[in-house]
Amino acid sequence: MNLSEKRLKQINLFVAVIYALTLLYAFIINYESDKQAFYMGFVSILCPLIVPLLFRLFHFQPVYEIYILSTCFCYFASLIGSCLGGYSLFFFDKVVHFCSGLFATLAAMILFYLIRQSNRLEDRKCYRLFLVFINACNMAIALLWEYYEYAMLIFFDNDCINHYTQGVHDSITDTMSAFVGGILITLFVMRAYHSKKQIFFTRIPEVFYERNIRKTQ
Repeated sequence: MNLSEKRLKQINLFVAVIYALTLLYAFIINYESDKQAFYMGFVSILCPLIVPLLFRLFHFQPVYEIYILSTCFCYFASLIGSCLGGYSLFFFDKVVHFCSGLFATLAAMILFYLIRQSNRLEDRKCYRLFLVFINACNMAIALLWEYYEYAMLIFFDNDCINHYTQGVHDSITDTMSAFVGGILITLFVMRAYHSKKQIFFTRIPEVFYERNIRKTQ
C-alpha cells in the first residue's frame, strides 16, 4: 500500500468516525423529541454500508475514494437530512439530488467499463455511446428514486415526495437537479477525453478499472 493509499484509508476512517459520532448524537436528541427522526437513524446505520457490501459481494478491491464519497453523501442525504432536520433547510434537498446526479453518473461510468471489460473509447462512435449511456443511467436512477418516494406516499402515507404541498414541482426539480449533476460530470469527461488529463472525478472510475477489471483480464 503506497503513501497516497494509506492517507485515503485514514481519511475514510476519519469520515466513518465523524459519521458514527453524529449518528449517536442524533439518536440521543431524537429519542424523546422526534420518534420518526429517531427511527430514521436505523436507516442511517444501513446506508453507508451499502457500497462496501456491494464491493464484498462482487469481490471488488476497495477504492477508498468511492467509500469516502459514499459515506459523505449518506452523511448529508440520510443522517443530516432525515435525522437532524436538514430537509427543512432551503434548497438542501436540491443540493442532495444534484450530488446524487454526480455520483450516479460516476457509477454509470464504472458500469460501462464493467460491461465492456475495457475503459478504452476506441472511436467517436463509442465515445458518443458512452456519453449517452452515463446520462441515461443517471436519469433512470433519478426516476426510480421518485418512484420510490411515490410508493412511500401510496402505501405508507409518507409524503416524502411533497405531493400535497408541491404537486409535481418537487419531483421535477429533483430530477432536474440530478440531471445538472450528470451534465457536470459529462463536461469533466469531455474535457478529460480531449485533453487526456484526468481530474478527481474522472480519475475514480479509472482507479476502479485498474484494480477490478484490468487485473482480472
